[in-house]
Amino acid sequence: MAGEGGRRTEREPVAVVTGGASGIGHAVVADLAAHGYRVAVLDRDAPADGDADRVRWVVGDVRDPDANDRVVDAALSSFGRLDLFVGNAGVHDGGIGVRDVGGAELAEVTRYVLDVDVVGYLLGARAAAGALADSGGSMVFTLSDASYLVRGNGAGIAYTAAKHAALGMVRHLAADLAPSVRVNAVAPGGVVTGLRTADGRHVFADADEITATVRAFNPLGVVLCAEQVAPLYRFLASPAAAGMTGEVLRPDGGLTVR
Repeated sequence: MAGEGGRRTEREPVAVVTGGASGIGHAVVADLAAHGYRVAVLDRDAPADGDADRVRWVVGDVRDPDANDRVVDAALSSFGRLDLFVGNAGVHDGGIGVRDVGGAELAEVTRYVLDVDVVGYLLGARAAAGALADSGGSMVFTLSDASYLVRGNGAGIAYTAAKHAALGMVRHLAADLAPSVRVNAVAPGGVVTGLRTADGRHVFADADEITATVRAFNPLGVVLCAEQVAPLYRFLASPAAAGMTGEVLRPDGGLTVR
């Protein structure tokens, strides 16, 4: 619409990001805020030095339906609209196989990983769907090379199952929510972040060893950082991707041709 002096003014776009306190989520929040977005973030931790003008922090667990509702409400009440939902919060299983642990531990780890990595995504999508339909917005989810591969990438059976399930969820949501909401995903491979296991251990604790392993594993021999991946989320939400839904971008060093 036209502003004073005939200049065109547009409302700044608004996003909700889950798991935005660290890793890829933190990089996505920073990238969106730097490119004109207002952002509401759901995470179990809120940084003391967050950008209070452009970013609102909601402390909560993605497994809680009320927490997902609260972060969408925060976006709407603080910024007046919602254009993008980024489902990103996740945990890893530490690479466990079906015979590596006892039945009780396997069940506990698997339930936890599925609850965070799949149910958390679904609850966020449910909370955001109405507001995104109103704005003609988008959802973008964080998948993984484990959404396509088994073994060789450090993922165990629970994480692999969760990321395969999340891929199916993206496609189902894309079909369900078309034409009013586009649903796409980014599936990074070998990005060294602060990802933790169900019991709180850092997956990439030995960064040098992990970096060497990742370089040897992918055809391009690259190790990407979160800041290199983050702009892909913004692209999928942009008019340049207006013809895309149910699609997955795979910044994984070329594992598709491995």
